[in-house]
Amino acid sequence: MFNLIKLEWQKHYIGRYFISFFFCVIGIYSCVVLLALDAKNDVDGAMSSFQEFMSLVNILSNITFIIFGSVILSRLIISEFRTKTMQVLFTYPINRKKLLFAKLVLAYSFITVILFTNIWILQMITYFLQPSLQLFEGTVTVQDLLATLPETITNAFMMSAIALIPLFFGMRKKSTATTITSATIIGFLINGTVSDVDTTFNFTDTIIIPVLLALLGVSIAYLSFRNIDVKDVT
Repeated sequence: MFNLIKLEWQKHYIGRYFISFFFCVIGIYSCVVLLALDAKNDVDGAMSSFQEFMSLVNILSNITFIIFGSVILSRLIISEFRTKTMQVLFTYPINRKKLLFAKLVLAYSFITVILFTNIWILQMITYFLQPSLQLFEGTVTVQDLLATLPETITNAFMMSAIALIPLFFGMRKKSTATTITSATIIGFLINGTVSDVDTTFNFTDTIIIPVLLALLGVSIAYLSFRNIDVKDVT
């Protein structure tokens, strides 16, 4: 299995996506910093805390990397079905289920790692920039960073599973555009925030909804290769 994952990594040049990841990190943090600095000019003043600042970082990160995940899935799976490359792969003496499972594990693991790394990097940058920029009220301590670690890990695992949901739509039409479009819609729906004067609501605030969607993503991933041994891929 590890060798298959390694081969898929090399075949699709997954390492080059680290460049895109780097630009995503810069883009996300630039947007949040600009919003934080602009908020300082409002009547209500700056963002109230590190938690509020990171909440915005998490929302933008989740949306970005759910879409990023759809690009990876399109590259690894959808495009190979669309171009009939998968038919050639299935002529090799390799179990079909094992091959598709390796692709899914690679996509899921890659998105999990880069999503967690993205948030961890942005937390560390905030830790060093806050004393000079005063992006929000208060300070950031090492204890604050450590306190967010369990939530950051959990979020990375769940959002990466949710990023598998667009596979359902992409496989139906063998379309890269459909996969990415559905990921964009899902990302904004899940992480969009509804607010009034006094309260705000985000689907990620209630743990049950992300968990159910993550289970749905895993189920879709399983169903995508469950009958592949007897399915006509043409």
